[in-house]
Amino acid sequence: MFKARLSYPDARSFHSMLDALAKIVDEAAMTIKPEGVEAIALDPAKVALIRINLPAETFIEYDVREEVKLGFNVPNTVKIIGRGKKGDKLDIEIGDEYVQWYIIGSTIKRYKLLNLDIPVPEIPEANFQFKIHVSMIVDPFKNALRDAEAVGDTLELETPDENTLIIRGIGASTSETRIQSDSPAIVDFKVEEPGKAAYSIEYLKHILSLTKVADTITIEYSNDMPLRLRFQLPAGGTIEYLLAPKI
Repeated sequence: MFKARLSYPDARSFHSMLDALAKIVDEAAMTIKPEGVEAIALDPAKVALIRINLPAETFIEYDVREEVKLGFNVPNTVKIIGRGKKGDKLDIEIGDEYVQWYIIGSTIKRYKLLNLDIPVPEIPEANFQFKIHVSMIVDPFKNALRDAEAVGDTLELETPDENTLIIRGIGASTSETRIQSDSPAIVDFKVEEPGKAAYSIEYLKHILSLTKVADTITIEYSNDMPLRLRFQLPAGGTIEYLLAPKI
């Protein structure tokens, strides 16, 4: 007898979310409540944190009467859900001992896995006072990150004034992308004071899969402070990625 049953409209999008998790942890737990699903993962070096929030409304079926936990091996589950094709939906049935994952399209694939006892990381609330907030459609950021990856191992963000965001790749050579506040790609552009900070491209590569499923991205940082990226999903829900600066 299952304790919760969920149906997500796009198996491939769910795969992209879990693929980002798989880059920083081997095991994770989802907390499934009547109001929605949350997953939090902190990498072993405590450099990066990812938080997935999916409200109940983002699912086409959501039968959850009480809070339940879904513990799973992330790389193995990513392989399973990766078997889905475009247009397939994903159904999940959670019991005390087992979780059943269904990929439903022209055929129905069922995978029965143990519901692992994985502790949810206790992350204290961090009240960062970010001075720079830039929201944009996701493609320009994705392209700038790929450009930076091609030349080095460090991504530098700089806002020298209230109208300019510069994204640099730094290594043996450099790349630079300038985005102005009046660009059609910009949704919101707020700079309370100029700032510059550097981050590991190796860790930023972990979230490239999220650029496949997000509409917009919000970039928040300040001088030599952590970077917070917030991805807005088209069907609702957000994915937040917090990354320590590279000193």
